[in-house]
Amino acid sequence: MASISSINKTEYTLLKLLSRSLRPSKGTPRLPSLTGNEWQQLVAYADRHEVLSLLENVLEMDRIPEEPRFAVQFKTAKTVHKGIQLQVLNSRLTSLLEKAEIIAVTMKGSAVARFYPVPEYRKTTDLDLFIASANDVGKAVRILKDNGFAPSGKWHANHHIVLVSGKNEVVELHTTWAEAFKEKHLNQYLERCQKESVQHVHLVEWQGLQMYAYETAWQGFYLLIHMLQHFAGSGFGLRNLCDWVVLWENCDEEKARRDFWEMACESGTAEFAKAITAICVRYLGLNPKKSPVPAEHPAEQDVTDALLRDILDAGEFGYSEAERMVGMEGNSLAAYVREFHHQMHINFPKAGRIAVFWPVLWVATLVRFLRNNKKLNRAPISAIMKKAGERGTLVKRLTSYEEQ
Repeated sequence: MASISSINKTEYTLLKLLSRSLRPSKGTPRLPSLTGNEWQQLVAYADRHEVLSLLENVLEMDRIPEEPRFAVQFKTAKTVHKGIQLQVLNSRLTSLLEKAEIIAVTMKGSAVARFYPVPEYRKTTDLDLFIASANDVGKAVRILKDNGFAPSGKWHANHHIVLVSGKNEVVELHTTWAEAFKEKHLNQYLERCQKESVQHVHLVEWQGLQMYAYETAWQGFYLLIHMLQHFAGSGFGLRNLCDWVVLWENCDEEKARRDFWEMACESGTAEFAKAITAICVRYLGLNPKKSPVPAEHPAEQDVTDALLRDILDAGEFGYSEAERMVGMEGNSLAAYVREFHHQMHINFPKAGRIAVFWPVLWVATLVRFLRNNKKLNRAPISAIMKKAGERGTLVKRLTSYEEQ
């Protein structure tokens, strides 16, 4: 694996500030002094990772230059307002669907924000609700339509339906936890897991509102799968790591950690879980005693460093680098071909089952990619393919199925 450059002073300071925000009782970290320009960089960096509002309760505002200070305060106010709006909507839709005998599980958002020292500082932009029954999903869409929501054609995904209200409130009704992975074993495991997950849901009373949420082990496993999907795609940022820290910091049940680790090992995601947790322990203050990964299964240091570098460079879901699109399993010609074929199946899940259609679907997939690349003003195709290849080795090391 190529050598990984160390994190710079601004990145280090941001990680330490987030650590203090997530665990206020841990004390005040020793931070390097920053210049006005470095503060600007830190604020911009935190904003790209959607964690700027988390700094509100740990920064000494009188020590920060005026412009970055106002940026933190403005973003925090906006985040709090949106967060409260979605908390109320979440409770209302939970009740509305429950009356129709539909259990809609809150997957992220308030389900993890409630574990933060200041829940409203955790940025939430939409509602993600999981409904296990395909029939219930159709009913839920009709109910939301009757209550001011309309389907949106803006997002393309096979695992959820997006609806938007007149107030620009976005709701994603998930039929599965994630898009299909290339690993057949993982897809089969997730299919069984999603069916069983409804037995591990409970109604949560929080701040006078209600929602259905998973038990800790299952919430943790879903968050891991969510991160893994984005990592294998364009990548993900620091907000997901913050969710990981607060979830396990608030878990006092050893059984939940054991159950999570069993799922990670059985699904083939243990290496990824080890690296994610190691980063959170080392840089974001996760108590090693609260770690869901047993101490006898440490992560490899070079893999952990490489993953952290990838996360820092990615920003929120890979938006920080124009050439990011996907991380493949390797960087050989065969890996490029496998990834392209996989993207074809994602774009055309039904037609892709018929082999005779593949040549036409490959062309259609290429055309869609070229159109999206132009519309999103991304980097040249050669740069995207090069970046995908560079990330391929790391993706392969973290997604190879191996019994623990």
